[in-house]
Amino acid sequence: MKSILFVDDEPMILAGLQRLLRPRRNRWDMSFAAGGAEALAILETKPFDAVVTDMRMPAMDGAKLLALVRERYPATIRIVLSGYFETDAALRAVPVAHQFLAKPCDPDKLDEAIERACGFAAMLPDEALRRIVGAIGRLPTLPRTSALLAEALQKPDVTLAEIGGIVEHDVGITAKLLQLVNSAFFCLPYHVTSVRRAVSCLGLDTLKHLVLSVELFRTLQPRHTIAGFSMEELEEHSHLTARIAARLPAGEPVIASGVVASVLHDAGKLVLASRLPREFELALRTSVAGQRPLHVVEREQMGTTHAEIGAYLLGLWGLSGAVVDAVSRHHRPAIPETGSAGLDVLAITHLADGLAYEAARAKAGEAVTDTAGLLNHEYLADLGLEAELPAWRAMAGQVSEGLWGE
Repeated sequence: MKSILFVDDEPMILAGLQRLLRPRRNRWDMSFAAGGAEALAILETKPFDAVVTDMRMPAMDGAKLLALVRERYPATIRIVLSGYFETDAALRAVPVAHQFLAKPCDPDKLDEAIERACGFAAMLPDEALRRIVGAIGRLPTLPRTSALLAEALQKPDVTLAEIGGIVEHDVGITAKLLQLVNSAFFCLPYHVTSVRRAVSCLGLDTLKHLVLSVELFRTLQPRHTIAGFSMEELEEHSHLTARIAARLPAGEPVIASGVVASVLHDAGKLVLASRLPREFELALRTSVAGQRPLHVVEREQMGTTHAEIGAYLLGLWGLSGAVVDAVSRHHRPAIPETGSAGLDVLAITHLADGLAYEAARAKAGEAVTDTAGLLNHEYLADLGLEAELPAWRAMAGQVSEGLWGE
């Protein structure tokens, strides 16, 4: 049974929430707190799976409460429940909240959000690792994007298209933009899967506040140099993977999600680099020494991989199921029991990642003879896509060489 703590300073709303959620007593052990101070006192009595709090409260608002929850109980899922949109409030909540829901909240939507977020715990069985990942408010922004974005935001006539073009291939900003634009603060009737669309929905002023307030362009560098890891190289690979994904032949909605997943597929490496640098460095060194895929070594040494770590964080942040699944399984894709029509988001992400590595090696003059660690040929054959690989390799090579425009 999941333990959920609900926080609101208005007694009538809290009582209404209790009545509304009464049918879920057989699945949830629920506690209710009339404000932040009472919530912190209750949190000291037992562990909770999730805290759902109102944003606007006197003395201690939702953002301040969740900041303390993140500090003291990082594995606890943090959800903001708010009945209004206010830019400053939203921006203060972005670094500390995993998800944002509208108030009054449909009980089924609240149920779905809590169950889905708690369900991601199965992705990382190690509670200590969940605490590390759960404490993250944002991912590092990559160096090239940092400089370009800082420069662009100083221009009085900068356009949304220009900003969108800068940020759409950046891991940290992509994740945060999609988390915010798909939250209840904006109440959009559809799910945004394109970064450029997210930028358009947010508007330039809100975007500037978001970037500046959350310090997304201030790179969170690892505390120590990690042998075998480079933020710049990760950025180049992320950029190339997304560009290749954008050119694979699938429908526009699938491609949009595929590009997002391709940008974010190595997000877990940033988590490891900044939070578990020694473990990450050991995995990298072992991978190179034994000429074995990094994700295989990670599972042996840590019990999980950077793919699952990144997917867990993105799932907590409320990104779409298709993107989270693709990030989680891009090294070990499989056709679902329901079958597949071909190029879905997972297939696009797996292909783009492998093709990007191959193209980068070829560009560097390295022989690309054994692709077993990059592309799963059995999976691609089952999808009926393997015959397309020569043409897609040629395309990826052209993209890598800059022969195919942005």
